[in-house]
Amino acid sequence: MPYPIISRAEARAYLLPSDGQAEPVLPQVRYSDDGTDEDWDAIGEELAKFLNELLDIYKPSKGAIGGGEFEAAATAHVHETLPAHPALANPEFWTWLAVVHCRSVIDRRYGENRDPKNFGIGTAIENLLYRLWLRAELSVDDSRSDKYDLARRGDIDFWRSHLFRQGYGNCRTFARALISFQFPSDVGDKPRLKIAQIRALAKQRLDLI
Repeated sequence: MPYPIISRAEARAYLLPSDGQAEPVLPQVRYSDDGTDEDWDAIGEELAKFLNELLDIYKPSKGAIGGGEFEAAATAHVHETLPAHPALANPEFWTWLAVVHCRSVIDRRYGENRDPKNFGIGTAIENLLYRLWLRAELSVDDSRSDKYDLARRGDIDFWRSHLFRQGYGNCRTFARALISFQFPSDVGDKPRLKIAQIRALAKQRLDLI
């Protein structure tokens, strides 16, 4: 069944209008035929409502939200709200979700200086909604009493630099092992390896995986 998409080029023109341009008009939504039928607008509205309420808890600081705690708190809900669907493999779906429903969330999260990459324009992995979903997708563990426990551990740099941008991060088994090693539950959020050490580890190509 159809799911909504917006191209990155159209989204960029809307989010970053040229000087002198009239009030930008929301890009026309196109549809891709695949997967089961879902009420995507209702899902997008629910996500935006939850995330904006969460941002009310994590108050802005110097024009931007203190991102680490917000993202840790948001990831499980984003993952549980979005259904398993082919749309989640299409970057243009995530652009639609970010632009049409979660623009205010992203603007509040990052402050006044709108960077299109946070909407997935340029590099899909930087889309805020996609990163929140992927963080849970890589670490969800049904064998735990709290299956999203690992998704809440670690800071933003750990997730972006040492999982999302590394090929071995696509292996859920390895991702869960690395999270558990670097952030053992018995010491809370205190990392086991120092920044230089974990960066050195991330540069290695682990041929045994």
